Amino acid sequence: MSILAMYEAGQWLCPARVLTHLEDITAVLIEREVRLLQLPTGLPEDRAQLQAAAAQRIADSGLPVPRCATAAEQKGEPGYAEVPSRLDAGAVQRSAGQWLLLSAGQARLCLGHADQALVLAVRHGDLVWIPSGHEWALVPAAGSACHWLNLVGDEQALNDTPVPGSKLGELQLLDI
Repeated sequence: MSILAMYEAGQWLCPARVLTHLEDITAVLIEREVRLLQLPTGLPEDRAQLQAAAAQRIADSGLPVPRCATAAEQKGEPGYAEVPSRLDAGAVQRSAGQWLLLSAGQARLCLGHADQALVLAVRHGDLVWIPSGHEWALVPAAGSACHWLNLVGDEQALNDTPVPGSKLGELQLLDI
């Protein structure tokens, strides 16, 4: 199930809205130039095949196909540990324009732009376009090991920049 929490100017402790219907979530994301696509279950484990499946899904949507990719992984807190309620501001990056494909696990994708922040629950097979200039951070769910691909049009776009002091670090994260 998809869940989107929407935070507005300075109200980082409680979301202004929480959406649970995919159609509503997709509409809000499109307004902010973010895209959410989903790949079918049973994703290939081979990175090249995974990249090809993502590129095909993007092409089927009529969007420009990425040509470069890097893989990343991060483990969430152990399932028995107290989950942090705030985002680590040091984990926030400014996107150079990229697709993020979660190939394993579950996470919260935090997105910030202007005076707004979005927290999207993502899971295995979700493919999200993060526009250039948007701040983002991926927070794995407790007990989950996340693996993802960053897919971009050219190698320069692989160079996201850290955003020290980002407002996203003030978010009160919901356990979604």
